[in-house]
Amino acid sequence: MNRKLYIFFSIWSTWIFAFTFHDNLIPMTFNGETLDIPFLGGFNRPKIQWVDWDNDGDIDIFILDAGGYLRYLENQGNSSMPDFHLITTNYQDIYCGGWFYFGDFDFDGQKDLMAQNGENSDQISYLKNVGGSLYFIDLLSGSSGEIVTSSSVMTPTFSDIDNDGDLDFFTGNMTGTLTHYENTGLVEGIPQFDFITDSWQDIYIVGGMRTDDRHGASAITFIDLDGDGDLDLSWGDYFQQSLYIIWNSGTPEAPVMVEITTQFPPNDPIISAGQNMPTFADLDGDGDEDLFVTVLSGAYGNQLVNNFYYYKNTGSNSNPEYSYITNNYFSTLDIFSNSSPELIDIDNDGDLDLFIANQYDLSETPWVGKIYFFRNTGSESNPQFEEETTSLLNENMGQMLSPEFGDLDGDGDMDLLVGDFNGFIQYFENISSGNNLTFSFIENVGNIDLSGNSVPTLGDLDGDGDLDMLIGQLNGSLVFYRNVGNTSQYNFQMEPFDDIEVENNSAPELLDVDGDDDLDLILGSGSDGMLEFRNIGNTSNFQYQQSSNLEHPIIGVNIKPAMGQLLNSDTLDFIIGVSTGGVYHLRKEICSLLGDLNGDGGFNVLDIVTLANCVLAGDCSEIENGCAGDLNGDGGWNVLDIVELANCVIADNCSNG
Repeated sequence: MNRKLYIFFSIWSTWIFAFTFHDNLIPMTFNGETLDIPFLGGFNRPKIQWVDWDNDGDIDIFILDAGGYLRYLENQGNSSMPDFHLITTNYQDIYCGGWFYFGDFDFDGQKDLMAQNGENSDQISYLKNVGGSLYFIDLLSGSSGEIVTSSSVMTPTFSDIDNDGDLDFFTGNMTGTLTHYENTGLVEGIPQFDFITDSWQDIYIVGGMRTDDRHGASAITFIDLDGDGDLDLSWGDYFQQSLYIIWNSGTPEAPVMVEITTQFPPNDPIISAGQNMPTFADLDGDGDEDLFVTVLSGAYGNQLVNNFYYYKNTGSNSNPEYSYITNNYFSTLDIFSNSSPELIDIDNDGDLDLFIANQYDLSETPWVGKIYFFRNTGSESNPQFEEETTSLLNENMGQMLSPEFGDLDGDGDMDLLVGDFNGFIQYFENISSGNNLTFSFIENVGNIDLSGNSVPTLGDLDGDGDLDMLIGQLNGSLVFYRNVGNTSQYNFQMEPFDDIEVENNSAPELLDVDGDDDLDLILGSGSDGMLEFRNIGNTSNFQYQQSSNLEHPIIGVNIKPAMGQLLNSDTLDFIIGVSTGGVYHLRKEICSLLGDLNGDGGFNVLDIVTLANCVLAGDCSEIENGCAGDLNGDGGWNVLDIVELANCVIADNCSNG
């Protein structure tokens, strides 16, 4: 196959309208461990909160990382045997910036949301829960109208510190102190918070790596750690590799914070890169609170993997003893940052293998990117990815790597192109023998030197039988290089391309989406989500137009898509790389025989009648093959679809597109 073109289905095919996340549908082995939930996207600086969001009696979890949107994992197990599954990476499309907190602020029994404001990062948004939907109400303020603020580098918290039944607000300061706002009640249903002090309880944390009094940042949580009925303070500091515990020797109504433990848990203290965020939850149903710590990274470096710690409470709530269990609680794939996947049958055994590159690998020096190879040891319809033990490439590695495969020398195997941070494209010839996958560096392709973060994709865009190249880059634009050589000797020359761009870090992937034998474009981005552009030209004269048919959630920062059929012929699988170093697995069903609404395998008046009736009724979703009614690919069903179907039935050319 000379083109990187997946044609899996008939000419008259399109997608139905919803992606679905699948976090453990495909087994994956990494570093010799079979991962429990491989497709969670990875974690760089995760901030979490445990909350029974669906009110089923067990604890779910929200996770905030790069990008500012919430990942929601639903507990589909129970209160003693949790089973978490990813539902969305963009919960209700709510931007939370750098922190969030769920609590019942209006006393209606439902959890509302406080989060960092998107317009001003020092201000706080209040979102009310109405029947499970969160609505922005107002900025958080006091009884006199003054705006409540929290520095954007802090992770604040809410807690009933005075035992009066409402949640007060606490946030750290760059001086190493705590600011306290007291909850003074509801005004027109909105909670009010009045400033009390910038030096609550005279707590003063001094950073050990500085000569001045600045401490950097903090992540704070209140919890009764000694079972005496009052709230103690757990503090993760930028300059502290462990946790501070500041003990409350007062009462539930009148705290007195004097005694401090500088390393926690005392029997086996966490030691990390710094700024640890503590949370507590009873996830094993034994009646006591276990400890979870996520690493936000501080003065001691970046800890972009193995940064979700779990300590089991083997004691009790009144006498807790925390035993370290793991630093990868969800047992998920994480390869540091900015993962870039690619699916290809590299060993010609009929199934798709998986490659994932990253920005750099912090486990080795120098810090350069790495390409991980996951061989499919399963089958075409039942894949299983196992990481090969050897590194794929050992030379000419830069950072921010992005792999692409294609037969560039006409010898029948897949060669490798690698884009990098510098904007270059490196060419590696496939010199493999048997199952021993080997690539040899040949050259930097041509004089390609783009704006940075080059992401290449190959496809025969001009229909001349050889592979052309489309490259995404740092500035968000696309650059087209036509292959004026041949199938055995490439010669790429830059030519103008359609005016398509995203805000930053464009990441293209080419495939035939609508089954018309030309290559459409799926475009990942740094911050604009994932977009689809249909080729409304033909196999020799491409022309792209953005489509609304690719409806999916925002799924992270620096999105890089890879696509192929991994499980069966009825779905297209998307493996999505993101900035947090992992990958997501999304599936989209294939709708066969576009225009055949009654599913009889043909195109006739009955299909027209079926489509017309459901369009008039305003809902085609209940029709068994209703997705086949979107003939113009605009993501819905309307009169234009009826006209197009009627025209092709009358002309008797529906099967030919």
